Amino acid sequence: MVASTAMFSGCWVSSVHGLDEDTLFRPDPDITFDDSLNGTWHVTKDNCTTTLTVSGSNRTYDLELISQGDKCNDADNKAHYLAKFVKLDNRFFFDVYPMPSDVCDMCLALHWTFLVKFDKNTLTVTPIDSEWLKQASAQKTLTLTTLPDDAETITSSPKDLKAFCRKYADSDEVFKPDASLRFNRK
Repeated sequence: MVASTAMFSGCWVSSVHGLDEDTLFRPDPDITFDDSLNGTWHVTKDNCTTTLTVSGSNRTYDLELISQGDKCNDADNKAHYLAKFVKLDNRFFFDVYPMPSDVCDMCLALHWTFLVKFDKNTLTVTPIDSEWLKQASAQKTLTLTTLPDDAETITSSPKDLKAFCRKYADSDEVFKPDASLRFNRK
């Protein structure tokens, strides 16, 4: 979630599968809900303010982003996504994916995984670092599978992606903090 509305576009590590292991007969016990995430959050960087409105109930959040300012580097100043909030041990993650209406019939909806830290006044989201992922993939030290020609697209199962998140949630190399991804409650 960079301070632009393209925050979930091609610049982040994407995944063919998300963290959600729901089945028709068994809901994923790791999917959770926290009403304190609902509200309006904002971050300003270089004369560009991004407002993130989070609204959700039950097991899904609606994320709407609007960027305003003369220094916003994205021509499209609005974006809309869905997210699942996943608790793995004592860490939280957003599994973000596009609105169904934004995915063509022959297209695959990719997911983005963000480590989430929040309190009453701040919401910090941190993506998987793409440089770290490329390097780990090239060195064959990665516990995830990626596309052969694209080390920034994970193809592992939700179960394997969850294991990866559990293992690396505390690693600042894998989930590299970025001040521009720290939103304040409005």
